[in-house]
Amino acid sequence: MKKVAVVGFGFMGRMHYGIWSKLKGVKVAAVCDSNLAQITQNAKGNISGSFSGKLPESTKVYADFDEMIAKEKLDVVDITLPTPLHPVMAVKALAKDLNVLCEKPMAIDAKTCDKMIKAAAKSKGKLMIAQCVRYFAQYAWLKDLVDSGKYGKVVAADFTRLSAAPKWTNNGPSWFLDEAKSGGVILDLHLHDTDYIRHVFGMPKTVSTIASYHTDGWMRHSATNFGYDNMVVTSSSSWAMSSSFAWESGFRVVFEQAVVVANTHSDKPTLVYPENGKPFEPKMKAKDGYEEEIKAFLAYLNGKLGEVPVSPESARDSVAIVDAERKSAKTGKVVTL
Repeated sequence: MKKVAVVGFGFMGRMHYGIWSKLKGVKVAAVCDSNLAQITQNAKGNISGSFSGKLPESTKVYADFDEMIAKEKLDVVDITLPTPLHPVMAVKALAKDLNVLCEKPMAIDAKTCDKMIKAAAKSKGKLMIAQCVRYFAQYAWLKDLVDSGKYGKVVAADFTRLSAAPKWTNNGPSWFLDEAKSGGVILDLHLHDTDYIRHVFGMPKTVSTIASYHTDGWMRHSATNFGYDNMVVTSSSSWAMSSSFAWESGFRVVFEQAVVVANTHSDKPTLVYPENGKPFEPKMKAKDGYEEEIKAFLAYLNGKLGEVPVSPESARDSVAIVDAERKSAKTGKVVTL
């Protein structure tokens, strides 16, 4: 039986809690949040599926992280706090030889990610970063398709992630719009596609990014060209969409012998347009990325996988790419990685 503690009980904490609580061989022993009011109120977010309701009496509630890890005999600490707190809590948990699942982005910048990696190297506990997009059905299917070479090499790929500005809070202004805390749209939202691009195609040689900024100073839209040999890879992300616009993500990938298109706004979320034959909707098993990433970490801890499913090193690389994108947007220059 793996005993788990969820740290941070906002929208994503509730999402993770709901998944852990239904898995076999798992007990959610504790929930920790310095704002105890969040324990009893449902949190807002830009997607559905987050746990709502009251916690069972078997799950202990803490307002102090240090107290919790001192009193509870835990196997896993799941960190779903605001980004600046990720390294603080992860390092403390790893120092206690606890396994850590940490929400993306790993940290505010690559240098801070390095501190977490060093802590993991000294610990008996393992660190995984929750890069959920790698696990959603369409994206997992696309990775397999690219690796298989079924339609030849990739010629071009474009990834899109669009949303209204994240103003969903129960009280006060959203911390997401404070770039010192969230990293802004390019780290909090765009990182999903940056990480996936790195996951599928490896590290780019260069990045070139342009951006639009809100009158309050925060980046509201970014578009990046990733430098690869003989392949065009681009991605755009936005917090500039109107409040009535439904959140959207998708990709268009051009292979030598087919084109693949996916979009959350379509009644056919994924379509393949082969060079020879008619367009068709590929069959794939429905997968929730949040659930699949947690299942993968649990499988690793139970000895069923040989490597940490999302290594902290790979997640650190993705943050480093975003660091370069941010620099490119500010300087107007191509940045070499």
